Formats: sequence, structure tokens, C-alpha cells
Amino acid sequence: MPDPFAPPMTGALLALLDDLRPGDWLALASANAPMLERTRSLTVDASLEEVAASVFDILPISSDTLRPLAGWAVEDDHPRFTDLAGAVQGLASDGSGRRQELFALPDDVLVDCADGISSTIRVPWDGAPFLFLVCVGGARHEPTDLRRRRALAGIC
Repeated sequence: MPDPFAPPMTGALLALLDDLRPGDWLALASANAPMLERTRSLTVDASLEEVAASVFDILPISSDTLRPLAGWAVEDDHPRFTDLAGAVQGLASDGSGRRQELFALPDDVLVDCADGISSTIRVPWDGAPFLFLVCVGGARHEPTDLRRRRALAGIC
């Protein structure tokens, strides 16, 4: 296991992760992705791949969801995003010890579910805005619908 205090794992990032509870949704997003202002957010000056590797190494991913990983981008067919999505999916699979399904969120669902996101980690990115969502595990919980916190899910 890598040193949890090595960059990009800062004290602020560890505190954000420590506040997450089973069933919460964490977003990994580009700095330019539109998010609700009330969503707790932390900007990390590292690549998404570096952040995802650090986060997924210590954050349990829920096994109580039907679809534990979602990906979204304004231009999801862009080759750079496709490579990024594959990297995040692989890192989440490696970190959780099980295959993570990456799927696209329709725009209307993304708008409706923004209120269900507990925290966001933002990274620099000069392409189309992106967002990856993962449901936090660590203990049994009811599947969480992003649109209605702690309700039975149709999405996750």
C-alpha cells in the first residue's frame, strides 16, 4: 500500500474522504464541471489518474449497488475522455477487488442527481467537463438513489 501522505493524498483530501459514509456518493470531476455550490468540494493539483489511484486505494467502493461507478462527460466520445474513463474504471476495479461497471449518465439524470452527491474532488482538465461518480462502501447500506438520498435505487 502506498504511503497515504504522499501527494496527491493531502490532509485535506484525507479529511474529505473520512467524512464519507457508506451509501454516500463521491464525484471525481474536472475543475470546469458544473456542480452545486453547496456540494463539499476540494480541488487537487494532480491528474485524475493520480487522484483516482490514491483515493481508490483507501476508499471502499460499495458492493450494495447495482452499478457502482458512473461516468459522464459533455463529449463522451472524445478520445482523451475515453482513455481517462478506461483508466478510472481500471483503478476502481483494482482498488475494490471486483469489476466496476462504467456507464453514462443521461443529462437529465445528472441534473436531477447533483443534490445527492456528498463530496467532489476536482482536478485540472483542459477538455470537455467530466464527472465520475462512485458509491462509498465499507459497511452494508441501502442502495442509494442519487436523486433521493437514502432511498431505494433505480440508478445505483
